[in-house]
Amino acid sequence: MRAGWLQVGLLAAVCLVMLAACVKEPGVFRGEAETPPEGAQTDRVVGVCSPDAPKGATLPPVREPAVLPVCDLFFPLSGTNGGKPIDIDIKSQGLTSWTALASPVQRSLEYALNMPQDRPALARPGMSLTWAQVVRSLEEFLDLLPHLDEHPELLSNRFVWYGMHKKPLMTGYYTPEIEASLTRQPGYEYPIYGVPSDLRYGTVRGRRGFYRVEKGRVLPYYERADMDVRRVLDGRGLEIAWARNPVDVFYMQVEGAGRLRLPDGTSRNVLYGAKNGRPFRSLGLILHAKGLLPRGKLSKEHVKGYFAKHPEKMFQLMAENRSYVFFRLEDTPPEGTIGKPLTPMVSLATDRKLLPLGSLLAFRAEIPQAQNGRAVGKRTVAGIGLAQDTGSAIRGPRLDYYIGEGNEVEPVASSIMTEATVYLLISKEALING
Repeated sequence: MRAGWLQVGLLAAVCLVMLAACVKEPGVFRGEAETPPEGAQTDRVVGVCSPDAPKGATLPPVREPAVLPVCDLFFPLSGTNGGKPIDIDIKSQGLTSWTALASPVQRSLEYALNMPQDRPALARPGMSLTWAQVVRSLEEFLDLLPHLDEHPELLSNRFVWYGMHKKPLMTGYYTPEIEASLTRQPGYEYPIYGVPSDLRYGTVRGRRGFYRVEKGRVLPYYERADMDVRRVLDGRGLEIAWARNPVDVFYMQVEGAGRLRLPDGTSRNVLYGAKNGRPFRSLGLILHAKGLLPRGKLSKEHVKGYFAKHPEKMFQLMAENRSYVFFRLEDTPPEGTIGKPLTPMVSLATDRKLLPLGSLLAFRAEIPQAQNGRAVGKRTVAGIGLAQDTGSAIRGPRLDYYIGEGNEVEPVASSIMTEATVYLLISKEALING
């Protein structure tokens, strides 16, 4: 009888030790000894020992934050407001497994780790998100990736999905391929410039921007007409390549990068180097404003067709877009503002004041399909996005979706113009512990 009671006691002790291992998580409310605010519901723990945890998972416990910050831009999805996260289908992004996101997420993480961790990545009235919280969210997402093919529900369980009050407009961009030569020769007469040595960036009259200094005077940097019409950069050895068609150079500047198809059949990449800081205007809209193209025909194809018939007007009309981009010749893939390679169908250009660079997003949008070099029909992409780039035209509730490299993706990239559903994903642990 006594031996039987001893066995029962030992079994009970083992159970208590296992229970403690399941629920222990230090510092949940920013300090072991802190108490949740009066009236707050007790956080529910879900971990590897919980019956709610997926079988075979080896993830640490997760708690529901007692308070979810809200601001003018974002609202957290919860049972009280009837919200429901979208169903992610990574195959719609051309990915075969969630683990294919590991490399692009790691690139965002490297960028976020280089930011001051205690400073805000996003600061709005009622809601502040530090770089440390961006880092923690990316780290946790990386930890989840091996489990998400079998248990995609973990993303909803472990992250707070912040919806946007105003759905952003989504457009598309890509890396164009143009015919060019690294040396000037017949048929290749139009310069692609590297970054000029007199182009400076800094604070002038209280605003940061690009400028030059001439005879002790601080002046705005040259505009497009100076480069393309007055040719002020000639003779300075700034040409890194020569293009067949100047309109191709113009649109390569719009995209911010390009691939040069050289006369011998090889190719080289040119990546963003700097810009002159002047305002941007769409070339199609410039021609439309002058009555030269109708509203429904403002694409690059129609613009090039017009200039093929009226080459004498080409440089003067392009010069009305005063913005100009300088490049650098590289063998590496196209990069985003974070200084890392972009990932087709994953990377997004955003307004960093709205969605922090490096941040993790979920989105759903209707984009065109490509068939025989043309955009036809629509398909739904419901996937994971990473804010890895910016653009001069991407301000406020706007997104630019990176489709990939080469002219074969142009019909899709150039035809995206749709309202997107977007969520900013922040891990619950990052909201609780900072």
